[in-house]
Amino acid sequence: MIERHKEVREFISEKVKSQKSQLRENLRLHKEDYKDNIANNADNLVQWRGDLIELYAETIVLDMEETEKKVAEWGNKVSDFLVNIQMPLDLALEEIRYYRNMIGEIIRDTGEEVSLSLRDFYDLVSSFDLVVDQVVEIISVSYMKKYNQKMNATQSEINELSVPIIEITESVAVLPLVGAVDTQRAQLLMDHALSESSKNDYDYFIIDVSGVPVIDTMVAHQIFKVIRGLKLIGVEVKMSGVRPEIAQTMVQLGVDFEDTLSFSSLHRALDYIGFGLK
Repeated sequence: MIERHKEVREFISEKVKSQKSQLRENLRLHKEDYKDNIANNADNLVQWRGDLIELYAETIVLDMEETEKKVAEWGNKVSDFLVNIQMPLDLALEEIRYYRNMIGEIIRDTGEEVSLSLRDFYDLVSSFDLVVDQVVEIISVSYMKKYNQKMNATQSEINELSVPIIEITESVAVLPLVGAVDTQRAQLLMDHALSESSKNDYDYFIIDVSGVPVIDTMVAHQIFKVIRGLKLIGVEVKMSGVRPEIAQTMVQLGVDFEDTLSFSSLHRALDYIGFGLK
């Protein structure tokens, strides 16, 4: 009985593999947000579907321990692919469910064909459903982990671009601030200015605020902290782009910039330290 049950599983596994090409071509999703991915990654999507079908087929004959290991290895690998092609997780899960149904029909038809006992049929379907549940879980967890890693890396790149330090010469750098400065960006400003100045051993560091629309208390105090921190590591700091309204705001806020020379434009600040733009 046990031997026959094993033979039936092997027979179903081979039957699924033999129908892989047909099964992976059957799925046609028509969602608007999916069409571009199908067009741009058609070959990769065919590969993903083929690998999924192959996984289902192979686990039909594996024991639980082997199945868990194989699903985990497959899920971690394929989640990278899904994130890289920007395939929405819900659509990936829809494909997983689709092939559950298709292979479930193969199991049903084969069970009837070979007169599989109700008990053996139940065991086979239950173990297959467990595999699908494991696939859904590992894909969901791995996908979100990879997605968050990618988003965090992208956010780090965006943050770096939000406080760009431009090296004029080996000893002179300019930090042009553009747009609003919130708490997160202000902290990044402090960290980036200090780390880059220390690493590159700048003599002069010019903070240009001509692109900052509003200087409020938080921004003014953060700039003051950056200036103080840079001075502590031996960097001479200048401010440029200080418009009359910004100067007036700083005075009203009571932030003391008396020890820091400020200029109305960047080229005046560069002129002062001997690197004027002609």
